[in-house]
Amino acid sequence: MKTNQIKIKNAHIHNLKNIDVTIPKEKLTVITGVSGSGKSSLAFDTLYEEGKRRYLMFSDTQFGMDSVPSFDTITGLSPTVAASQCTIRQSNPRSTVGTRTKLSAVLAMLFASYGEKDPLYDDGLPLSMEMFQRNSAKGMCARCIGKGHTRIVYEDKIYGDMEQGIGDILEGRFSIISTWHNKINDYLKAFNLSLDTKLKDLTEEQFIALKYGSPKTKFAGVNFFAPTESSTLESLQNKKKISRRQELFAFTQAYAKEAVCPKCKGTGLGVQGMYTTISGKNITELENMYISDLLQFMENYAAKSNNILAREICIKLRCMADVGLYHLSLSRSVPTLSGGEIQRLFLASYIIAEMNSIIFVFDEPTIGLHELEKGKLISIIKNLVERGNTVIAVEHDANFINNADYIIDMGPGAGIRGGEKIFEGEYKEFLKCSTSKTAPFLADKNRFKTRSSTRTATNRKLVIEGADIHNLKNITVSIPLGIMAGIAGVSGSGKSSLVSDTLVPKLKEALRDKCVSDETYNPGDIICSARLRGVQNIKKCIVIDQKPIGRSITSCPATYTGIYDRIRKLFAETEIAKDYGYSAGMFSVNSEGGCRVCHGQGVINYHIGMGNSIEVKCEACGGAGFLPEVMEVELDGMNIKDILDMTIDEAAIFFKDKDRIICNILKTMQRVGMGYITLGQKTPTISGGESQRIKLAKELSKGRNAKDILYILDEPTTGLSFYDSQKLMDLLQELVDTGNSVIVTEHDPYVLSNCDYIIELGKGGGSDGGNVIAAGTPEELKNNENSIIGGYLF
Repeated sequence: MKTNQIKIKNAHIHNLKNIDVTIPKEKLTVITGVSGSGKSSLAFDTLYEEGKRRYLMFSDTQFGMDSVPSFDTITGLSPTVAASQCTIRQSNPRSTVGTRTKLSAVLAMLFASYGEKDPLYDDGLPLSMEMFQRNSAKGMCARCIGKGHTRIVYEDKIYGDMEQGIGDILEGRFSIISTWHNKINDYLKAFNLSLDTKLKDLTEEQFIALKYGSPKTKFAGVNFFAPTESSTLESLQNKKKISRRQELFAFTQAYAKEAVCPKCKGTGLGVQGMYTTISGKNITELENMYISDLLQFMENYAAKSNNILAREICIKLRCMADVGLYHLSLSRSVPTLSGGEIQRLFLASYIIAEMNSIIFVFDEPTIGLHELEKGKLISIIKNLVERGNTVIAVEHDANFINNADYIIDMGPGAGIRGGEKIFEGEYKEFLKCSTSKTAPFLADKNRFKTRSSTRTATNRKLVIEGADIHNLKNITVSIPLGIMAGIAGVSGSGKSSLVSDTLVPKLKEALRDKCVSDETYNPGDIICSARLRGVQNIKKCIVIDQKPIGRSITSCPATYTGIYDRIRKLFAETEIAKDYGYSAGMFSVNSEGGCRVCHGQGVINYHIGMGNSIEVKCEACGGAGFLPEVMEVELDGMNIKDILDMTIDEAAIFFKDKDRIICNILKTMQRVGMGYITLGQKTPTISGGESQRIKLAKELSKGRNAKDILYILDEPTTGLSFYDSQKLMDLLQELVDTGNSVIVTEHDPYVLSNCDYIIELGKGGGSDGGNVIAAGTPEELKNNENSIIGGYLF
């Protein structure tokens, strides 16, 4: 018997307090509420996880069968798919927009079937799909292995002095990487050499092996050591190795550089792939186009050729443009996409597939969209519903909530103070809900607190001249200091190009170590030709982006902020730890105390196909991630796992009289709206907005009395409710009031209305963007007919 409702009884995972929920099928339901109130616990950890479990159960798989249910019953469940913000953290680094949507494969088919060969490079063999795929052995450039770039080594600088010994090269220039020593010794042993052997005394075979490696040895050769590879840089991230990283960069600049591959000219393709075209363009040129431009190109080609494959490509491209991804290219790497973009990419795939009778679960799909673009996204999602699907979205956006058929509000607070169902019903009734912290903002726009007057810009300013990277049109931008400045514009208008790809690298170049950023900038990587004036007006710059905190799956807020080191020390100082001789390392999953079976993760991951995996609790440690003996040590009745399971709010109470520095960091975390997350929450489950606020808290906890600091933030209120956004904005305003400057890249009209000065880029995205279309105070933009965001400001 078909049911038109999904009924959840007694949901109690995480902070959910035994709630009952009814969700209508074939409707758009929004789950809202303050940050940390239990929205994701209900939508993803209860509804989606049970849908996945049932699929696995009936697909005859061995995994997920014996999990302990976090509810009594769920009825009316259909096949369920989800796109959460942390999906991006699990993406293959070589995955692109084109590979994820399969459009690159369809393009390859088009070129293989209808491509025009250049007669000068025609080998007479038939074309195949693989020739146009740079990850394929048949298609990749043999020199750069499909990367499009290669390392050029200045051999004269390294080997020019033949009187020098092998040790002068290896020990002098490469001693900074300790893991190389075994391989170096393997080379010396294989050829019966020593570090004192001079280059002039080497045989031709020995000299070639020194440069390029040899089958006789594990040593890959001096030329093939890659000091700028991310794997090497990640091993040099901690503060103790900053000087070593600088030495590494010095070597890179002096002896080698990354350059466009001269063989494939950056395409990453072999000869046939490079010199086969459609309407004068090879496949790499098409993949590098903005989707809006590629759509126009393919529509023109389809009209002329009446080609079925070209028409199919146009349908998919049009769908991607409709969901607000027109500013991307097919070559764009998936891990570089924002949480909102990755969800809209999945949404486009679902629409193209024309699926029905499916339950879709989204996590704030409007993230990163301009107000102008949200309407189209909402209509597309409603179209999914009209096809017979059920859409459930965790959302804070007012316009999205307004268009929902059904609303569930969670609260009343965050963490242990949340987990209750505050409201369930239709939008009109929701506006009357007096116990909700969300409804009052929707019912009365005056509830949004904005400054009564803007700060007056001083003569101190940063001036960017000749910004022309990506789609920027050689623009000059003046950013006042001592105020809060907002960078606005539709998606793809050039905001990130201006701030992340121009301003930040130039500040890093000028300020060096006084520009704090997660991004590692090698001077050779700063390719923008823009000029920056006014750097003397700031003492320090702190860039706070939405990239993940930490670099391993066991990273968490406690490790990132430095709290964990102090907590482990407290445990090591307990009497029982002293009796057993336990050091602080015993209380780390990455050290002595970690479970040997799951390597401290608490779960074991099993691949189940199609890029998906499922986590099964580790039986050896019971999901704790620690050895059993570690769990026996307690601090005031709490073991180390109990501490890591505490929310920030709970931990602030627990450590109140135990450690002043820990308390200071925890209080700052509370101020930025992060009181609801746990100390041990794993990095892959933390959204981009949450990562950014954790980074902000870490910096602010170091001391908030400093002046003339420039803070650069990227959509800081992402993932925050109206209530929590106000708290964060109050904190940012305090930073400015104490003599600092703040630059925020934003779409949120509330945040922009609280800025003192706004620079708006546009007018469109991609090739239609890259210009400054308006600049001034919020009031001035409201009256500026060129401004798009002005009409949405409070």
